[in-house]
Amino acid sequence: SLEATPWNHFQHVVFIPGLFHLKMACADAIWRIFLQPLATREDETSLMRNITQLRPKETGIYCSKPGFRRMHQLIGHAGICWRLDFWRVHVAGMDPSYATLDAFAASEPDLEKLKSIANEITLNYVANHKLTPEQCDMQYENTLLLNKYFLLYEELSYLMNSGNIGRVEMSIVAWIPILKAMGKHKYATHMTNFLINTHFVFPAGLKHTVHYHILVNPTGKPTKWHAVD
Repeated sequence: SLEATPWNHFQHVVFIPGLFHLKMACADAIWRIFLQPLATREDETSLMRNITQLRPKETGIYCSKPGFRRMHQLIGHAGICWRLDFWRVHVAGMDPSYATLDAFAASEPDLEKLKSIANEITLNYVANHKLTPEQCDMQYENTLLLNKYFLLYEELSYLMNSGNIGRVEMSIVAWIPILKAMGKHKYATHMTNFLINTHFVFPAGLKHTVHYHILVNPTGKPTKWHAVD
């Protein structure tokens, strides 16, 4: 028999999830949260309002099944727009003379000041577990969650492109409960098992092999890493 031995059974094969498929699942989870439900499209601060500005001829596509590429581009473009607007509002609140971002840029702030402002913006406009009763406004909370999930997605995408598998694994931890909540139990289970096996089951040599082969860079250029499919 061709399958008479464990070797021929392929019992020695270790299956590793493809991170590009994880990335697709994360983009689909964002669509399920912020675009699929009809109620999410009615709010004036909704993601659909961004689509009407960025892709006015494709609103119907985004309401049905936009696919990975469109969602990936939307997350990147809408995220940039949101964050630029946060900077505009925040710096104007700091100094009325900064009515526009161009006026703020003309003041030539140093790197330390930019970092300090970025930290303040993150605390004010990205969701965390420290919402006060005064902040419990539904539009505000939805905006905080949108920014948080967008940044989680962009972080995962950037880390994969950079080949930083250690940070990718840390990012996966945040995505597992989101995927499970959105009904994508297969992805959540496989990623949980992957992390458990890699860090608590596999011997050191196999763990090293997984880390050095789950992302590859055929060209050797920076930020040109690709997930093995």
